[in-house]
Amino acid sequence: MRPLALRAALVALTFLAAVPVAAAASAVRHDERPMLLPATEGPGAAAASASSQPATWLVAAEPGRAQAAATARRFGAQKLRTGVVYRVATVRARAFAAALRADGALRYAEPDTAMKHASALDAQPGGYARGLVVEPGIAPPAPGAATIAVVDQQVDVTHPDLAGHTTVLNPGPLLGPHGTMVASAATGALNGSGVFGIFPSNPVLSVGLPLDLRCSDAANAVVAAANARARVINLSFGSPQPCTTLYAAVQIAFARGSLVVAAAGNEFAAGNPVIYPAAYPHVLSVAALNAALQPSAFSSENAAIDVAAPGVGIPLAIPTVFDDDGVADGVTLGSGTSFAAPIVSGAAAWLATVRPNLRNGQLADVLRRSARDIDPPGYDLGSGFGLIQMGAALAAPTPALDPLEPNDGISFVDGSVFTNPDRYVWTGSGRRTFSATADRLKDPVDVYRIRLPARSQARIRLRPAFGNPDLFIYRSDARSIDQSSRILARSRKAAGQTDAVTVRNTGRSARRYYVAIRVAANRGVSLSTSYRLEFQRTKFRR
Repeated sequence: MRPLALRAALVALTFLAAVPVAAAASAVRHDERPMLLPATEGPGAAAASASSQPATWLVAAEPGRAQAAATARRFGAQKLRTGVVYRVATVRARAFAAALRADGALRYAEPDTAMKHASALDAQPGGYARGLVVEPGIAPPAPGAATIAVVDQQVDVTHPDLAGHTTVLNPGPLLGPHGTMVASAATGALNGSGVFGIFPSNPVLSVGLPLDLRCSDAANAVVAAANARARVINLSFGSPQPCTTLYAAVQIAFARGSLVVAAAGNEFAAGNPVIYPAAYPHVLSVAALNAALQPSAFSSENAAIDVAAPGVGIPLAIPTVFDDDGVADGVTLGSGTSFAAPIVSGAAAWLATVRPNLRNGQLADVLRRSARDIDPPGYDLGSGFGLIQMGAALAAPTPALDPLEPNDGISFVDGSVFTNPDRYVWTGSGRRTFSATADRLKDPVDVYRIRLPARSQARIRLRPAFGNPDLFIYRSDARSIDQSSRILARSRKAAGQTDAVTVRNTGRSARRYYVAIRVAANRGVSLSTSYRLEFQRTKFRR
């Protein structure tokens, strides 16, 4: 990822346009199975009233278990696009999970988190937003090379500012104004009227979401956008409740080359909870600034914030049927991180068009590193690395590529989330060395698969360039980095020192191991790290 000063928290899911919020960020653990339920994998019959229960639950099966599909049919469960995850009616969730568990096929179960569309218009003088991001004299490139997927309410393709460059992936009725407003902030056409977006007339793929938005809907839509090869995926919704299934969907999108940009949340005045998906690893989280370049009164503050963009009084296109500001011209003003996020999405698509060799992680790093710092100096919880700047991003040097991402847990490399397990980074022959980075909040863990031949021994070394990474070796039957009983060896030296372990396979056949790199939470030490990992076969000692 990137070096940065100490940071500390995270974010959630609803269409995010100026909604009140407050301040008390809670730390959230990002591992591969954060939502695994304890004793009861389904909703407790007496634990809560029917009104407090979601209509559906999400139940995940272990990959490669042929009986899971038949069990799902028996309970009327619907398979999602993310791994082997099923949506099932709440009344059947406990029994379905129990049936999978009896077959040794249950991975996790979680409520199908509800998300809401929330737009609150703020009729302040507008027109400033694009000028704060795109310096005078910088002309956008010819659009077409980097599609932006707007995962939101369906975009109005008849609106003059969006007609001609917007297609709809899942046609249906126009459910609300939010998607059209979001799309116009990113790509509103330069046609002499209406809204002039950051990257005018760039292709938009509208991936429609229902008004009654749930985690399962969002997860399916994100994977659909990634399957459609969207270069940038904009998520202007959120929830304070994390959802493992959406987390997996975001990582699938990242693995397929999409840069996921998400609204950080409008919850500062309502307790400042962490909002997802903006807080997930490998998501570019965007805060909202006002015209004075200060964090808006509503924009959430936490350590997951990456960058900021204008988010108060933004000129936006709106379907005329929803245009109730007194002039039915299809244009309005809106406020919220919902509209700061697509400004960043437009800039990311522009950057990807001009610099097509940048990978998605590098696009995010360039936007962070080239941002204009605002008060207070340095990284801060309200604006992240600062206001994105198009000119500086176009001229910024190419960051180092972080290999093999996403690999933030064992489930991301063993085939649980993705169709196939990752290739082994080393199979016991000779010596291999490679470099990578990690960040305690945005890239919290790096996990690699290795295979050691029978009756052989290896020395594994972790050399930090900066920061304080620690080294852990897990047995082949480990399913999560939280399973301390599956740790074979570990090394946790002080910052700047080399960690090293020896691994021995005394068996008569080759064995698999998981090598995990985790960033230590030492006070005063950067929460990001760059490191070199070395594997070397050594003499086997009986």
